[in-house]
Amino acid sequence: HFLRRPPLLFHLVVFALIVLVPALMFSAVLIVQFSSQQQQITSAQVNDTAEIVSTAFDREVVGLLATARVLASSGTINGSDYAAFRQRSALALGSAHVVADLISPDGRIVASTAPQPILETTFATGRPGVSGVFNLEQTGQRAFSVLVPTSPGPNSPYVLALTKTVEALDSVLDVRSLPRAWSSIVTDADGKWIFAATASEGQMKPQGGISYDHPSIIEALPGGRTDDMIQASAVSPITGWTTTVAVPSAVIDRPVMRSWVSLIAVGLVLSAFSVALGVTFGRRLARPILELSKQAEAIGHGEPTSPIRTDIAEIGEVSKVLNQASRDRREAEEQTRFLMREMTHRAKNQYALIGALARRAARESANTGEFLDTLSEALNSLARSAELLSGNGWEAARLDQLVDNQLKPFGVDAGRIERTGPNVRVNASVAQTIGLAFHELATNAAKYGSLSVDSGRIVIDWALDETFRIRWREIGGPKVVKPTRSGFGTLVTQKMTARGLGGTVDMRFEETGVVWILEAPRDSVEAV
Repeated sequence: HFLRRPPLLFHLVVFALIVLVPALMFSAVLIVQFSSQQQQITSAQVNDTAEIVSTAFDREVVGLLATARVLASSGTINGSDYAAFRQRSALALGSAHVVADLISPDGRIVASTAPQPILETTFATGRPGVSGVFNLEQTGQRAFSVLVPTSPGPNSPYVLALTKTVEALDSVLDVRSLPRAWSSIVTDADGKWIFAATASEGQMKPQGGISYDHPSIIEALPGGRTDDMIQASAVSPITGWTTTVAVPSAVIDRPVMRSWVSLIAVGLVLSAFSVALGVTFGRRLARPILELSKQAEAIGHGEPTSPIRTDIAEIGEVSKVLNQASRDRREAEEQTRFLMREMTHRAKNQYALIGALARRAARESANTGEFLDTLSEALNSLARSAELLSGNGWEAARLDQLVDNQLKPFGVDAGRIERTGPNVRVNASVAQTIGLAFHELATNAAKYGSLSVDSGRIVIDWALDETFRIRWREIGGPKVVKPTRSGFGTLVTQKMTARGLGGTVDMRFEETGVVWILEAPRDSVEAV
């Protein structure tokens, strides 16, 4: 039953979640796009950082080359004043952790500021060059040299070599040149380790323990992790050294993961909030709706109801309509019961009237045939009056319609009947009584009076003030002879009519035709 017709509370909760889902889906799409863009941005940053690190080392080497050119052009070399050369070199190099050596073509160190020998020299090209990394014999330190001939061309008498230890390169990079957890490694043209560093806590920390030959960037990563990473390399056109920069993918995925965690947390909170809102508003809606159903059930049982007190306008309006329907139903039921009582009362009156008519007709009739004819005509008259009254709720009937209704069966042309008088509505009892009187008067007129000849006519007029007065006059008919005995017609037109309306009846048999006059109190005739 719950699955077929879930309650309003369930619908509201589902609606709240449906409204929330697109926002969460949109946020998820944004996170996916953010992740993709973060990968692209990081890749670009890695490439740029590799270029920056390589350029930083190039600046150091270019500085050494410039210093070497200055010292190589010194006149003390051509003048073989090696003591002056050593003095000038020491003064120029200061404490820069650089050793200057003047080397002859046979590899002999002619003058030096320190005792370390240089193993790699060249006179072949006559152009400045940069060596790879090598170990100093006296100290075992890793170093590199820049070589500058003292004169142009391949036959230079000397080559000036400036040798610098690799450890002195630790200060080359800006301490904030790499983001957190990024690593960098520099190798020479032969793949030997020159420099390695990892960024941590805002500082560049040189890494030791790196393989001397063909080291891997993985060795420079924090903890030596071998998971997925983003890396880029740059080769210096000056030194031929290769700078590789890498960052673990986890570092890039971490903010994305935080975004997912935040989205899930926010989604759960919003879902709980939406459910709470759905439950709260569902209860606010469900309570008055349940009260509406109880109100409708009460109306179905015919019980009285009262409007629901709610701040939801639509439900309040429905409750008002139902309350009005409840009142209308009760009033309709009261009206129906009243009508039933009235109909029962009228039916009893009808039965009593029919019984009285039957008894009087039997008493006044000479034989059974006459009795049946008389009773049948009286019942037809009552039926026509009842038909007229039923169209007006059995409350009243217009007098002019009553006249037309009773005279219609006699087939009288409209020109032979004249009726004048104000618009009077008579009550049901008066309508039946006067209807019977009109029927008897018309029957007598058709048999013996003005309606029995073509030249005859009937004039009916009435007035209503403090007293109701109606007159029936026959004109142009045969000479009227007053009957010698009173029969059923006399009973209906005079005694029953006068008694039923509480008034008086004057029946005249003039030579020009019958004149019938009824007078009765206004209150007993007029419908309320």
